[in-house]
Amino acid sequence: MTPMPDQIALRTPTDAEFRRFVAPLSIAFNRRMTDAEIENDRRTVELDRFIGALDGESVVGCGGAFSFRLTVPGGEVGAAGITAVGVLPSHRRRGILRQMMTWWFEQARQRHEPVAILWASEAAIYQRFGYGPGTQQTFLDAPKDRIRFLRPVETPGRIRIVELDEAMALLPPVYDARRSQVPGSLTRSEAMWREGLLADTEWSRHDNGDKVLVVNEDGGVPRGYVIYRQRSDWDLSGPKGVVTVLEVAALDAVTEQALWQWIFGIDLIGTVRVWRGPAPHPLQLLVTEPRRLGVTVNDGTWLRIIDLAAALEARTFGRAGTLVMDVTDEFCPANAGRWQLSVPGEGAGAGARVTRAAPSAEVDLTLDISDLAAVYLGAFRFADLARAGRVKPCRAGALTVADRLFSTEVRPDNATMF
Repeated sequence: MTPMPDQIALRTPTDAEFRRFVAPLSIAFNRRMTDAEIENDRRTVELDRFIGALDGESVVGCGGAFSFRLTVPGGEVGAAGITAVGVLPSHRRRGILRQMMTWWFEQARQRHEPVAILWASEAAIYQRFGYGPGTQQTFLDAPKDRIRFLRPVETPGRIRIVELDEAMALLPPVYDARRSQVPGSLTRSEAMWREGLLADTEWSRHDNGDKVLVVNEDGGVPRGYVIYRQRSDWDLSGPKGVVTVLEVAALDAVTEQALWQWIFGIDLIGTVRVWRGPAPHPLQLLVTEPRRLGVTVNDGTWLRIIDLAAALEARTFGRAGTLVMDVTDEFCPANAGRWQLSVPGEGAGAGARVTRAAPSAEVDLTLDISDLAAVYLGAFRFADLARAGRVKPCRAGALTVADRLFSTEVRPDNATMF
């Protein structure tokens, strides 16, 4: 156990204790967790990464982490996926979350995970701990009858609906092939696919209807898939059903467009909604009237750099060059100070080295660790941060050099909820 203020302690649960340890989440999130939901979490959680905050024998806070591999430009890193975090209202503002976050970060260091990631219920909570916006996401709310494709394509192969067991064989290979190309993407365990992404449980529907699994095959080889929910609705004027698209993945642009055309061709539907798509969304360039898509762009995955040198050395860079950064980090002081990023070679920079800058080195940029997180995967540029007053260039041309170094060919995206 780790001692905390007012006799509060942290510890991991046994399997038999898991139900008691997740109990604070029902109150913290104002939604009662069902027995089925708790059992689902028990099958997917990593018990040695889940902790409860105990006041005596009462569990007053909890949370856990998943062990992921996170795709970064040109490579991947280990990442702690922080999840299921909640503290009872009676025990807020007592440093419990700070102590839990410290515990996870220390565990991540021991496991050689240079970054932590999470989906934020409220971003203000986690920006206090040095998280920055690592990816963005797009939500769409489009009237089906107002959407026309600018340059329709023929469907390669065939599109068909499949059941869970067949989907388990066909969908993950498509995702894995795409994951290596898209920064921000995460590895998915078999349990995550079966128990989360593909399973259709009552507690996960939220009035959005049944889950439907669709695959596109060409020559018997899966090339793309769709996961969506379909809810029936009618009034005196006719059908007004809603399709809620949870995920679309494809190995090529033609297959992806064919899948979107198929979605907007579903009968008895009035509205197509899209959750957590990439930003910008490909449909914005595929349809004749993009504003009809009802686009909303929001924050996606939040990222925290735990080990600055290891995180930067794990990715490639847009060109060769050198950058000296003066970094502040209140929560992980080992990251604070002056760092020199050196990228050798010509063209796309690989084999970067990150070292403490010499005292005589001229600083190019001054920024916080959360700002570095925002540019790490390519969601934002240093110039974007400078316009927001979050990065200070210390010499002429520093922003241009930094943006060229950190440039990426593919926008980051994460479609994996955890």
